[in-house]
Amino acid sequence: MSELTTISNQLADAVQAAGAWTVRVQARRGPPASGIALASDQILTADHVVDPAREDSIRIGLPDGSEVGGSVVGRDPATDVAILRIASGSLTPARPAQADPRTGALALVVGRPGREPNASLGLITGLAGPARTRRGGMLERFIQVDAVMYPGFSGGALVDSEGAVLGMITSGLGFGGPAVAIPWSLASQVADTIAKHGKVPRGYLGVGSQPVTLSQQAKDLTGGQERGLLVVQVAEGGPAATAGFLQGDILVRLDGTSVNNADDLQGMLGPNRVGSTVIASVVRGGELRDLNVTVGTRE
Repeated sequence: MSELTTISNQLADAVQAAGAWTVRVQARRGPPASGIALASDQILTADHVVDPAREDSIRIGLPDGSEVGGSVVGRDPATDVAILRIASGSLTPARPAQADPRTGALALVVGRPGREPNASLGLITGLAGPARTRRGGMLERFIQVDAVMYPGFSGGALVDSEGAVLGMITSGLGFGGPAVAIPWSLASQVADTIAKHGKVPRGYLGVGSQPVTLSQQAKDLTGGQERGLLVVQVAEGGPAATAGFLQGDILVRLDGTSVNNADDLQGMLGPNRVGSTVIASVVRGGELRDLNVTVGTRE
């Protein structure tokens, strides 16, 4: 047997292995998408393929060819992750890869837009991040692969040459360029949070703001920082109001880290910040003041 035939057979075996835990997800108008079995009754898929108006009519195509109904456990549009549940409990959970993906390694995108698994071969072109998604989330890390994203692949798996899952493939993050996968460790972490809370809690200060260039006096107070966030609105009864924020304050730091724009602020208000007290440094009346603010939950 030639070396090329051996490699070809190994890749086909990897697709077959991944097909055992890759499902079809019909949760929107138009073509189906794909999903990955997390547990015997739970499925990880891309949030953007689950139409909120069709949550009561979700159909899941199983690896054995049968079809069952599904329901939404929870979702996180910011990271494009949704968790579905089936009643039968007949799924085989995905097998995670034991090692992190390596740039230049072969990888397969495996989806099930129809009855059988479909696959696309490519190279992992890079590991990137952090980056903000089109729906306001922050991904600390994501995988780029040059495999073709065929219709219905979103929510499917990026797997290694052994058929072990590296991440969830999606076209819903807004990054453009090559196909993008959310690393399995991150996707699993988001899934665990959704399973417990039905969503991923996001931090909330209760201020409306806009970026501004700091005056020379403010730059001197902040050690040369160029920009900050001008507070234009303070929500009544919100965390910022309770902490003593005033309209006209310029927020320049949160727990000592510079805040230059709204993206910076949102990136600092992840799930781990909810309920914690942070020090917000603001420029007010020619002085730098520290305010203790307890981060709330964005509804």
